[in-house]
Amino acid sequence: MDEQKLADLFRDAAHDAPPASFDAGDVRQASRRATLKRRNSIAAGTTLVVVLGFGGVFAANGWVGQDTKTSNSAGSGQKQDNAAESPMTPLEAQPPTNFAGESKSTQGDAQTPGSTGLTTGESAVQGCAGVDRELADALAVELSVPPDDAVPPSLTCSPDSRSAAFKIGGLTVTAIVTPQSFEAPAGAEKLRTAKGQDLYVFTQGDGELKGQAKRFADALAPKF
Repeated sequence: MDEQKLADLFRDAAHDAPPASFDAGDVRQASRRATLKRRNSIAAGTTLVVVLGFGGVFAANGWVGQDTKTSNSAGSGQKQDNAAESPMTPLEAQPPTNFAGESKSTQGDAQTPGSTGLTTGESAVQGCAGVDRELADALAVELSVPPDDAVPPSLTCSPDSRSAAFKIGGLTVTAIVTPQSFEAPAGAEKLRTAKGQDLYVFTQGDGELKGQAKRFADALAPKF
């Protein structure tokens, strides 16, 4: 077949081909559709990244808050444990306080420097039930004996009386100062004191100082 006939065949085939199913407008519309789809995909991806970013921040804040709460709870529990293990509370660490009606009066309990070993509490005992310190000191000087050897008399006198006695060997020397009437043993010396009270001095038993009650009374009366 020569070239002329081949060219005629191709030309006839081109004329017999069906018309195109799309034109230039269809191409432009398809291009715009593809571009819009690509933009929507990019926007969706960006939104997802932003959402994931905020979610990560919120999650991190939640974890931090939970850790802080756990740490505070642990610290509070440790403080409670330490308080439970402490042997004493702040209130127990403080010294005890005397409440009204429970305080003990110290008046009359102090010992005057240079005086006898007898306490003022003993001198506060009523009547002849105890030893009066001042009277014991004065009588001890006259007897030349230690004042802390004084003992209560074996007698009964009024509550507002003052008394002291000393046992020297087999002899007991007793002195009583009282504003009330007093029934003294036989042989007792009675004098009026400087303050207008009655002074009784007497001895009982046997000893070197027996019969010297008058001398002792004369020395004691001006002092009371």
